[in-house]
Amino acid sequence: MVTLRSVAVGGAISAGIGAGVAYADNAIRGSYLALDFGSPVALATLAALVLFLNPLLGLLRRSWQLTSDEVAVVYIMALLATAIPSMGLTGFFLSYLTGAQYYASIENEWATLFLEHVPSWMIVQDATAVQRYFEGNPTGVTRIPWSAWVEPLVAWGAFLAVLYLVMVAISVLLRRQWMENERLLYPLMQPSLALIDREPQSLLPKLCRSPLLWVGIAIPLVVGLINGLHAYYEFIPTLQLEQRFTMFRQTTTVRAALSFTTLGFTYFLSSDISLGIWLFNMLAKCEEGAFNVLGIASEETMEWVTVPYLAHQSLGAMTILVLWGLWTGRRHLRTTLDIALHRGDKGADHGDTDEIMSYRVAWLSVLAGGPFLWWWLWRTGMPAWTAAAVLFVGMVLLVGLTRMVTEGGFFITRAPINPGNAIVSGVGVDALGTAGVTGLGYSFVWAGEMRIFVMAACANALKVAQMIGGNRRRLLWVMLGAILLSVWASVWMELSLCYRYGGINLSNFHTSLVNYPFNFISRNLNNSTPVSWVGWGWTAWGGTLMGLLMLARQRFIWWPVHPISLPVSSMWMTDTIVLSVFLSWLIKLMILRYGGPRLYERGKPLFIGLVVGQFLSMASWVIVDGFTGMMDNLVWWL
Repeated sequence: MVTLRSVAVGGAISAGIGAGVAYADNAIRGSYLALDFGSPVALATLAALVLFLNPLLGLLRRSWQLTSDEVAVVYIMALLATAIPSMGLTGFFLSYLTGAQYYASIENEWATLFLEHVPSWMIVQDATAVQRYFEGNPTGVTRIPWSAWVEPLVAWGAFLAVLYLVMVAISVLLRRQWMENERLLYPLMQPSLALIDREPQSLLPKLCRSPLLWVGIAIPLVVGLINGLHAYYEFIPTLQLEQRFTMFRQTTTVRAALSFTTLGFTYFLSSDISLGIWLFNMLAKCEEGAFNVLGIASEETMEWVTVPYLAHQSLGAMTILVLWGLWTGRRHLRTTLDIALHRGDKGADHGDTDEIMSYRVAWLSVLAGGPFLWWWLWRTGMPAWTAAAVLFVGMVLLVGLTRMVTEGGFFITRAPINPGNAIVSGVGVDALGTAGVTGLGYSFVWAGEMRIFVMAACANALKVAQMIGGNRRRLLWVMLGAILLSVWASVWMELSLCYRYGGINLSNFHTSLVNYPFNFISRNLNNSTPVSWVGWGWTAWGGTLMGLLMLARQRFIWWPVHPISLPVSSMWMTDTIVLSVFLSWLIKLMILRYGGPRLYERGKPLFIGLVVGQFLSMASWVIVDGFTGMMDNLVWWL
């Protein structure tokens, strides 16, 4: 049940996450707490709440203790709030609205090359406000020049509000197909669900009865303590959890990393998925190595992409993954449409009474929101067909990554290629024009690196929502409120810090990373990038391969490998988790073979503890670094 108390607590936490993550990323610069789909700050907050704060409230007065439903509401709000700061939005957002103006120079010629094609309402026009954003206010000036920011914030706010509503609506339309028809595992939510599950008269979750939970928590906490103290006292040795080595005549780098988080989450994957993650990554490394040894190289340059041919292959695979999933769920989608049109059975098995949004509202949000998003993108200077293509590719990537998060447990991954690079490669600059390429560059605001976003957070939140009784329609407003609070708090904190200290003195979001969209625009305009027919071929090959693998999995019961990891198999992020995925897969295989399902169930608390302990360690050291004022970059892999 959604209560006023749970909404108040969740709202305070949502605002705290928005402001706190923005402060941590810029001022503390320690471990990133909201960078990826694992949502470390949300899970760490949940763990602190159910393991420490809530039991303490219960000891003081039992009525003060939050119920399981209330804890679930708080966690859902934290999940949605975590999708906004850092790389979810505000880490890049504000610097993209000012970066081209600040970094434009006679040498790069950005002012004449593309800035004059940017609509005035999209970016900050006041030169003084731009300069002070990166360099800070002069002594004695503390105010934020809101008048310079109002127009672009309102314009982008309208686009993002509709985009987020469409994301939530798509998640609602797909929820029952994924959860009930296909029974996806939602591995990233298994630790959270176990922490929330508590008997009414108990102070602690049932999970806490297992000593293995505390053993699992202790392991990453001890490792984190040693490595954290090393950052303060160099005489304390550091524990290296990552090793790099080369293959294929030293042309290809392999990153072997021991990740407690990956060990924990992978334990909840089906064996065919975890097998596919490390197997396809090995094959992708062999493919990359063969390219290097044979001298096969693409002439294309893409942001966040190492091997363009493999990026095209991944895009084809991702497209087939999404289209295959929609085809598989066609009957369910038809049912949702029938219910929306009052043509379907509204019984318990087929109605939408248990959804946070009615199917009618969900379909209206998609069908009305899509044209608005297209119109908005067209107004940025893109040709009409380009705006439609950006939406199509963007939604394919968003839905595909969300599917990979909910089924494959990818807590750290991103889009293999963004819509801007895909479209420029597919049609060439001449078909887009200067304004079209410029508009594509600014699409990096919402479709750039894609390491965390609202749709994936919402899909995971809907899994948690199953634990909440009563009318769930209120959850829609609760979730939208959490997003709004996080946006407001993170934008305010980001602007406050930048105008006080100067963005260039804070995180690399304002220095090295800010130029990604502008380098994309200038590179493609200066070189007039042509159509990459070879890229089209690799896209077709990736789609064909994915289709064949999906068909084999559907037709052959004995088929041992799930191809869901194929779209991201060649990425460095997959490199960092593959060793831990292999170890967890092997451990689970041995447990099931020699101990059976009962031993597997008994082992769950240990692996939940590894995840919880890792995220608690990260959050604890960020807090310590914040109090001590330490500015060193304490980054050790999850």
